[in-house]
Amino acid sequence: MRARKIPSDRRFTATHSWVALAPGQNFSDFPLRAGVTDTALDDVEAVRLELPAVRSTIEAGAPCALVWTSARSAVTVHAPISGLVTMTNEDAVANPQLVADDPFHRGWLFAILPLPTSSAYGLLTPAQYATELSEAV
Repeated sequence: MRARKIPSDRRFTATHSWVALAPGQNFSDFPLRAGVTDTALDDVEAVRLELPAVRSTIEAGAPCALVWTSARSAVTVHAPISGLVTMTNEDAVANPQLVADDPFHRGWLFAILPLPTSSAYGLLTPAQYATELSEAV
């Protein structure tokens, strides 16, 4: 089991997905990177990704991606916010283990342009997410 990393520039969901925020902002007029935390991928070997299609709209809390593991199981990624998918991480598609090895940086999954109706309601701050993790143990 690896040490948990909880970056301060992210907001989290209880289902272990994240969205990166611009400094001092909640949402913006440009796409935000999103991914899955190391908690969801604890000690797995990622072998394949199924990411949402570029130009598709995803809804907050809905399943939007899969990370397939060497154990032939899949980790479901839920959308942290609602929005339009503007790009996917082609480096992670080519090397899925990036998602497990560096989930908050090189292993991001997709970028999402928040819908005007998107809200931070329900997203956890780093401190709240850390508390949630400690209570789950």
